[in-house]
Amino acid sequence: MNARPKPVSDFVGEILRVNLTECRWTREKIKPKTVQSFLGGIGLASKILFEETGPQTDPLGPENIVIVSAGLLDGLDAPTAYRTEVTTKSPLTGLVGSGSAGGGFGSNLRRAGFESIVIGGKSDHPVFLVIQDEKIELKDAGHLWGKDTWETAGALKRDLGEEFSVMAIGQAGENQVRFACPVFDCHHAPGRCHAGAVLGNKKLKAIAVRGTRQIPIASPERFKEVAKEIEERIIHYPERGLRQEVGSIYKVASSAKKEILPARNFQQGYLPQSSDLWRPEKYKRHITKGPLYCGKCALASYYGCNSTADIQEGKYKGSYIPGVGFSFLMWQWAGECAIEDFPTMAKCREMCNRYGMDEAGPIPFALELYQRGILRKEDLDGKELNWGDGEAILDLISKIAHRQGIGDILAEGSLRAAKIIGKGSEKYALTIKGMEMMDAPDPRAGGRAKQLGNMTCVRGGDDVKTTHTIFERMADWAIEKGMTEEEYGKWFLDRLDMAEDIKKEIYGDPPNLDSSTYSARRIALLTKWHEDLSFVRDSLGVCLFAVQTTSAIGSSYSARLLSASSGWEISPEEIMRTGERIQLLLKAYNIREGWTKSTDDYPDRFFSDPLKKSSASGSVLSKEALHELLEAYYKLRGGGGKTGVPKREKFAKLGLDFAAEELFDQKRSPKGSSNP
Repeated sequence: MNARPKPVSDFVGEILRVNLTECRWTREKIKPKTVQSFLGGIGLASKILFEETGPQTDPLGPENIVIVSAGLLDGLDAPTAYRTEVTTKSPLTGLVGSGSAGGGFGSNLRRAGFESIVIGGKSDHPVFLVIQDEKIELKDAGHLWGKDTWETAGALKRDLGEEFSVMAIGQAGENQVRFACPVFDCHHAPGRCHAGAVLGNKKLKAIAVRGTRQIPIASPERFKEVAKEIEERIIHYPERGLRQEVGSIYKVASSAKKEILPARNFQQGYLPQSSDLWRPEKYKRHITKGPLYCGKCALASYYGCNSTADIQEGKYKGSYIPGVGFSFLMWQWAGECAIEDFPTMAKCREMCNRYGMDEAGPIPFALELYQRGILRKEDLDGKELNWGDGEAILDLISKIAHRQGIGDILAEGSLRAAKIIGKGSEKYALTIKGMEMMDAPDPRAGGRAKQLGNMTCVRGGDDVKTTHTIFERMADWAIEKGMTEEEYGKWFLDRLDMAEDIKKEIYGDPPNLDSSTYSARRIALLTKWHEDLSFVRDSLGVCLFAVQTTSAIGSSYSARLLSASSGWEISPEEIMRTGERIQLLLKAYNIREGWTKSTDDYPDRFFSDPLKKSSASGSVLSKEALHELLEAYYKLRGGGGKTGVPKREKFAKLGLDFAAEELFDQKRSPKGSSNP
């Protein structure tokens, strides 16, 4: 039996604080209690964001901060632990803005001795930050301003060395496009954080980091043992290899056959037979196996993360875009924008990465406005903007990044743009909490935990930090293998790394994996569990595809990895409480910014317009059913009633008295609250 390891004193690094106004930086020790309570990544960022920004903070003012935080397991080559979280007060939503990116930045940052970089103030000229172990410099970036993220990363790597990892903004960030994001090493984007616009306002073009120190591990043998178990779980996941073989088309085609795609700004669920989506051989012709996507991660070879678009022919010949094994490329460009050929889809992703802006933005909204005659050729420099017109869509991406013409309005995001355009365009701005929806399949097709997760996600617009990719029915690969529901249920629950009492309450005894039959409480409990686990995931820096998608890492494996590496003995129950604590603090941030229960809702289209199929119309969402889910969820979260705001006792139970004091001890209660 392994002996209990002793905590290692230098397992946790420092915070690097950069004041761009004064062109100086300081190092700050992190209290052990802070790390044990919030971990790293989004957890550490949540505490910093709550304490240092608030309702008085202008998201595009010098007082806002950008927090770049490594996961607490980064730099150890722990299974899938190569994620970096970027967090700020979002200039798009005014709420929490946070996104996760893969690659080598987080590992380099921790090996340089830092858990997080906190960027404040505003420079009077473009600068970039260089971190090389103990050496830190701010340098003039005038020669980089105006360049895209690929050009910037390339120039810095040539000057500093290929070993450096580079986070850069492109033209979208420089021009303060509200949904701009930084990009790591050309291909890794912490989408939905909107920090690109904030960095552009601050005139910080890039951060280059290289760390070489060896991070001590408290119990190396125990750590290797847990890591090996997790890698075996990844390697032997039954769906392994399918994305390598046919990439993202595999996932999207299944929904396309069922006609439940989020197509044409969620107007219909089907695509025409002329789409490349129906021709895997055309897709595969442009795919190669690129380099390992994130460090030594086993997912690259078994999940398809290293699938790369290598376009060798046509007008986009020469495009080379890693990461196309992820299905969002097709959900967005084939589905939402109706582009039919794969090279154009890949080019759209490339240009969003080059300019440094979210792929899930206002382009489907603009396409529908043109379809309905609200936008006309005279609004678009005399050009048309039709569904699937790749050249017009690429031109619009450029206009948004440079804030030219109609792009200047769309750079504000769909919701703000609709208020400027008027003419009833608000109806077609499909946002949750002010952020464009990124939901697939279409929510009207079912998946009750997924529906709830979209509404409750603290950053809005998607379920990536809640219920993304979790299973609410028998998996397609299991059906294709001919498994019975009983066989699949036993396999799934034996594998699922979840507390046994929670597992039994959610799935029942005998087990039933069809969530459409669950009570509201069971759906709420399933959503809460995965929401809490997602904050553990994004604080440790492990990958969503290992946690929610393949169920390789859950509460016990997270606890075992952290205990073996840090020497702090933490139980699965304690680590899930940590996820709950982080969720509540981020929720408190949004409450302080004006969140109310009405914010957790879908746009009207999903309640009034049935999902169109090629032969008939499908269903709509039920306000009553979703309200029931939300009430059950708020109750589990310690709130409920008229406001949904968690009660003060909940904050105390999770050690968040400092947040409760801000919310409840002010002269006026938080907006929408009747619980002073």
